[in-house]
Amino acid sequence: MSIAVIISTHGSTAENLLKTTEMILGTQDNVSWVNFLPEDNAEILKKKFIKNLENLSTTIGVLFLVDMWGGTPFNIANSIIVGKKNYDIITGVNIPMLTEIFMARNDENITFYKLINIAINNGRDAIKSTKNLVQPIHTKSLNDINNTSDVNNFNNKHMIINLARIDDRLIHGQIVTRWTKETNVSRIIVVSDEVAKDEIRKTLLTRIAPPGVTAHVVSISKAIRVFHNPKYAKDRVMLLFNNPNDVLRLIEGGVPITSVNIGGMAFQEGKIQINDAISVNKEDIDAFKKLNKIGIDLEVRKVISDSPLKIMDLIKNKINK
Repeated sequence: MSIAVIISTHGSTAENLLKTTEMILGTQDNVSWVNFLPEDNAEILKKKFIKNLENLSTTIGVLFLVDMWGGTPFNIANSIIVGKKNYDIITGVNIPMLTEIFMARNDENITFYKLINIAINNGRDAIKSTKNLVQPIHTKSLNDINNTSDVNNFNNKHMIINLARIDDRLIHGQIVTRWTKETNVSRIIVVSDEVAKDEIRKTLLTRIAPPGVTAHVVSISKAIRVFHNPKYAKDRVMLLFNNPNDVLRLIEGGVPITSVNIGGMAFQEGKIQINDAISVNKEDIDAFKKLNKIGIDLEVRKVISDSPLKIMDLIKNKINK
C-alpha cells in the first residue's frame, strides 16, 4: 500500500502531467488528477477532490501536488487537510518531482516526511538554466518597496487603499500572482463579518499571502477602526470583499473608497449571470445601484489584463431589458 497522490492544477495540466509521467514510468496506482477548469468554482473543485479521495487508499497518507501557492487548488486542498495526520500539500508540481515521488513511495522504508523532502528537493533541483548560473533572489522587506501612485488615497494619516475588489474567492492565484504585484501592496485585508467568524477559513486565508505581504481577515467594524488607526498610516493595502453590500457598509462607516474592481461573484441559486465571472441577486443589484449613485467607479475585470467593463452597463443589458 502506498501514499495516495492527487495532482491538481488550473486548466487541464494535472491530467497531462500524470499522463506524461506514466509515459516514463508506466501506469501508477493510488493516484488521481483533478483539473480546475474555467467553468468550475471552488465548490465544484472541492466536490471533485472529495470524489477522488473516495476512490483512493488514504490509510498511510495523502499528498496533494498543486501548481501554485495560494491558487484555488491549493486553497481547497488546504481546507481538506486541516486536522488530518499525514495529509499535506506541495506546490510547484513538475514531472521530475512526480517521477521521484512515484519511485520512492513504494519503498518499505519511506515515511511521509521523507517523501515530502524527496518531492521538494527533486522538484526544485530540476529547475536549471543551461547557460546561466542564477543566484537566489531575496524578497525585499516592506521598507524596500517603492511607492507608486495609489487608487484610493485619502491622506497620509490613513492607510492607502490601492485596490478595493469584490471577489468571492478572496485570496487565490490571480490575487497572489498579479494583482498584489501590480498594485504594490504590503497588506491584503479581507473585510467580511461572515469570514471573520469562521476561524478555520480565517486561518487558511492568512497563510496564503505571497512573500512580503501580510494577510488579515477582519469584520467590517474592525476594518473601519483599523483604517482610522494612525498605526497603519501610509500602509499600502488591498481590500477584498465577498459582495457589494459589505463595500457599501464600509463606505457608510467613513472609509473613503472611490473605485471598486469586481473580479468574481459565483453563480448560486437565486442569482442571474451577467457575464462569465459575475452573477448577482436583487441585494447585489441594489447595493451596486447605491454605490453608483454616490459616484463610486465600478469596473469589472477578472484579471488585470482584461479591458474594464462597467458593472451598471452589464446589469442594464442583462437584467433591465
